[in-house]
Amino acid sequence: MPKPPARHTRNHVRHQPYLGPEDSKRLVEYCAATNTTESGVVREALRRYWADAPTDATLIMGRLDRVQRAQTRTQRDLELLTEAFAVFVKFWFAHTPSVAEGSHKAARTMAEVRYKQFVDYVSSQFAAGRRFLEDLPQDMVADESELAELAAKGPRPSVSGGESADESGGPSHEH
Repeated sequence: MPKPPARHTRNHVRHQPYLGPEDSKRLVEYCAATNTTESGVVREALRRYWADAPTDATLIMGRLDRVQRAQTRTQRDLELLTEAFAVFVKFWFAHTPSVAEGSHKAARTMAEVRYKQFVDYVSSQFAAGRRFLEDLPQDMVADESELAELAAKGPRPSVSGGESADESGGPSHEH
């Protein structure tokens, strides 16, 4: 059934929305209590509704926030994969001898054990906040005179016993 055309009165357009009995009763009571017209209440309600409605800018900012969170997760994943690759290369060069002809089955078994060690090691490095990118050369942070001044002050204290310290101050246990 087609909607009847709205009627124009002075500077207003007439609309006839349908309300449920409870809403209609509450509207009439509210108008009587506040000495306002039903049209005035509806107009003000629509103004407030549209004022609170999200604008294009709000929607765009919300979408940009979601994109940024997704990009942050992607960056984290990329760092994890980078760390895993770096650890793999270190293990590969340090622990992969040539395999003799009759030792292929034993080599496969050992490879499974080493793979589990690899996954555990990468997980612990990543959980501790260590990143492969920290091993790469950084931008120059001091010029020659600043380096000479630091060298004149003497070496920084290190952990004794030949073990390196992790971020908590305790010895680290590398695999």
